[in-house]
Amino acid sequence: MSELDKIPQKQTVELETVKLEDEALKELIELNNDITSLVNRFGEIYLRKKDLNTELESLDTLLVTFEDEFKAKNAHMRDLVDSLDDKYPQNRINIQEGTITYQPGAPTRKQVQQQQQQQSSQRVTSAPAGMKVVKE
Repeated sequence: MSELDKIPQKQTVELETVKLEDEALKELIELNNDITSLVNRFGEIYLRKKDLNTELESLDTLLVTFEDEFKAKNAHMRDLVDSLDDKYPQNRINIQEGTITYQPGAPTRKQVQQQQQQQSSQRVTSAPAGMKVVKE
């Protein structure tokens, strides 16, 4: 009897079904419909957000590609302008007219920059001991 006493016994529960009041049923139906609508909207927003994130990732990739291309083209343009400056010092280029105006015999931009650097380094070395010349 000791083992049988430990086995749970079934208990009977009596259930009763009644009709809900119309007002309560109507409110439950409205709330259920509203919740279903909100769940659908959450799903739509989630999918839209996922699409937007995918599009943003694609745009980020394009930005990197275009930035790299821009840097390369800009570097090429600087190199070309520098080479033109060697041939046509202190020039002004008019792309629309296809002309270049320059000063024959003038120093190139590179030469001017080198002269400025030399002058700047001479000022620093000629300063009295303990003093530093600062260019403003």
